[in-house]
Amino acid sequence: MSLGLRLYLAAARRAGQSHNDGASKRLARPAGKLVWLHISDAQEVSSIQELIRHLAEDLTEVSFLVTTTENITVETPFQECCDQPCLHLAAPTDAPRQVAEFLDHWQPSITVWAGSALRPALVVETHERTIPLLMLNARTRATVDGHSRWNKGVIRATLDLFGHILVSHEAIKTQLVRQGADSIGIMVSGLLEENAVTLFCDDRDRDKMAETLAARPVWLAACTDEAEEALIVTAHRAASRSSHRLLLVLAPKDTARGDDIARILTDDGWQVALRSQDQEPDEHVQILIADADDEMGLWLRIAPVCFLGNSLTKGAKGCSPNAATALGSAVLHGPFVDGYIPGYARLDAVGAAREVSDATQLAAAVQDLLAPDKAAVMAHAGWEISTSGAEAMDHAMALIYDVLKPQEAP
Repeated sequence: MSLGLRLYLAAARRAGQSHNDGASKRLARPAGKLVWLHISDAQEVSSIQELIRHLAEDLTEVSFLVTTTENITVETPFQECCDQPCLHLAAPTDAPRQVAEFLDHWQPSITVWAGSALRPALVVETHERTIPLLMLNARTRATVDGHSRWNKGVIRATLDLFGHILVSHEAIKTQLVRQGADSIGIMVSGLLEENAVTLFCDDRDRDKMAETLAARPVWLAACTDEAEEALIVTAHRAASRSSHRLLLVLAPKDTARGDDIARILTDDGWQVALRSQDQEPDEHVQILIADADDEMGLWLRIAPVCFLGNSLTKGAKGCSPNAATALGSAVLHGPFVDGYIPGYARLDAVGAAREVSDATQLAAAVQDLLAPDKAAVMAHAGWEISTSGAEAMDHAMALIYDVLKPQEAP
């Protein structure tokens, strides 16, 4: 153990004398194997929730424990990710006594560390108990969580204790190796992010709809809420001036509102069709209300441009972009996507999605992306993001399976 790390642990021991982390021990530990996932950065929450969903599908006898730091807010409870026990606690104080008590009680089978903000006492004690340590989604240089004065010796000694580290790209691997990580244990896997299952679509339905539309230009507004639908329709009116055959497929978040939406639009002079009533979008229909359940896979394949709703009005939280990018749709969205900020930020950064703030900007974006070449460039960028996330998920799950389901010797 390095001198710097010994000094850190000594200081942490003194600081920890005034802390009491006994609350976690009041919760019973589930029987059997326990996967402990520690989230060191708020942007890793959604990816860890998706990882839990995937693991729980196969590891039905495994339980989960998630710890987070005090600055992380979780919108969706982790327990909603699976049927098995999935507990969520504040991480223990990074001091030897508190860490030892935490590990004595929970006895995890594996530790999955999301992000590269380190808690050295927690990592050291976990390693000394021979609990496998895996770091996922290392997208920045390593730091000591909550501290700025500890030198590189603490980080070097702590990084060296991880058996495997999955990093976002080659530059981060280089940085972590310089900080002390073992290059053999580092894999450039891309980012493990909220991953989308490719939504089902019956090929016969798609072929029939394509024949009905007869090459009409189409755009989709999905997961919309009532407060923003007037803005979407205003944008459609403006976009239709330069593309008079343009069809809007409006898929409300609450499909039970289909009849009400149709009535309002008809009163406003629009030619409307209701999918739930098997009405076809013939050449006269200007807006198709997609109010039948479980058909989003169809509309994402039909429409090359998709506006993802619940994002234009203040207080909205957005909806996940992953199903759209996985199916090759150019994505537009509003500014209010608080529930999915990391995903949208990454898509925006590579040109796979575009933010619009009002009806005028939405209309202009739709008009721009009706050019097939422009929509295709955005769609391809989004598909690459979706694909890399799936590969990272596969790598992470394989490493976890190696610990929890070791191959039997022949």
